Amino acid sequence: MRKLAIIPLALIMLNCSGSKSLQESLKSQNPELSCPEDGECTITVEHNKSIATKTDDTGSLYYSTADHKGTDVVIYRYTKQHDPMLADAGLTEEVIFEIDSNSKSLEYKDKAIKQTNMLYHVACFCKGRAGYYKVESGELTYKDNKLNIQLPEILKPQKLKDITITLK
Repeated sequence: MRKLAIIPLALIMLNCSGSKSLQESLKSQNPELSCPEDGECTITVEHNKSIATKTDDTGSLYYSTADHKGTDVVIYRYTKQHDPMLADAGLTEEVIFEIDSNSKSLEYKDKAIKQTNMLYHVACFCKGRAGYYKVESGELTYKDNKLNIQLPEILKPQKLKDITITLK
């Protein structure tokens, strides 16, 4: 009889566990990504990592990741479709940020977004545009299995401005 009493208790505890952390949602689900029509978007998560920004000898910004338990680095990447016969036609834009591994909800608005060490990256054959840029304002929210990122205009033209990631 005692064994039968444990089963309902276990079911109640599972149902009361609350919402999943962003890390758990990204790991266990196939997210729906908003993406400009002329390209493909992906999202990757580097677990137990943090962002270390650096500057090279020319003054250009770049980053590396360092081991950091309890922090994850999220990379949202847009790659424009282009004719492979055109060597210099490629364009990739990325939004890179770090969050607490156990975040069940997030809300960073305006200058608070700096806490995520968010970077915007452009890789292209486009003089004066390619490189990494610190995101100084904008919005990043995670609630009800939806991750929303709104970026200010950092460069012209910029494909990634309003990103929605729905986790089922």
